[in-house]
Parts: sequence; structure tokens; C-alpha cells
Amino acid sequence: MTQNLWIIAVIIFGISLSALYLSQIPVVITDDEVFAAVDDAIAETNVQVDEDEVKQAVDKSLEILERRQKNRLKYLISAYFVLWLIFMLYTLRLVQAQNRLQQRLDRLETMSPDEKGTES
Repeated sequence: MTQNLWIIAVIIFGISLSALYLSQIPVVITDDEVFAAVDDAIAETNVQVDEDEVKQAVDKSLEILERRQKNRLKYLISAYFVLWLIFMLYTLRLVQAQNRLQQRLDRLETMSPDEKGTES
């Protein structure tokens, strides 16, 4: 029973880790999409701006945002692993307690009625 519980826990961990990984893949915006959006925004404002400076500023902003997003994902995954570790340790503790109770029950079942009266 203990082994089955651990196998189920590992399978659930793997499935949920896969789901977390697949759901947290950041959307990648290509340079062409960024430049097209910047060109559209400049065209809509009807203001003379240096397109190269704007594109450099946008590139730098995207780089900073991507770096921050990677840090956030690291914290999210770290917290996820800590929670699973706590869950696994709690499960181990429950299994050990169940094994102790089963051993005690087995001892009580093998005792004679006279010994059961003195056991407390």
C-alpha cells in the first residue's frame, strides 16, 4: 500500500509539473511584430519621431520585461516544488503512522483475551 501511494504521488507530480510547464510558456513576440506595432503607432500619432531611437527603446523595454518574467517563473516553479516537497513529507508521515497502527493492530489480534485485558 505504501508503495502504491508513492507511485500515485509521483504520477500526480509529473502530470501537474507538465501542466505547469505547458501553461506557463511565455508568449514570444518577434522583432518583426514589435517593429510593425511601433511603425503603426508612429503613423497614428502623426508626429515626427526618430524611428531608430523608438525601436531601440522598445527593444530595451522588451528585454527588461522578459528578464523580469523569467525571474517570476523561477519563483513560481520554486514555490511549486516546495509545496510538493511538503506534500510528500506529509504523505510519508501519514504512511509511517499507518504502518505503526497496523503493527499495533496485528499485535492486538494475535494476543490472547487475557493479554488484551492488561494491554492499554
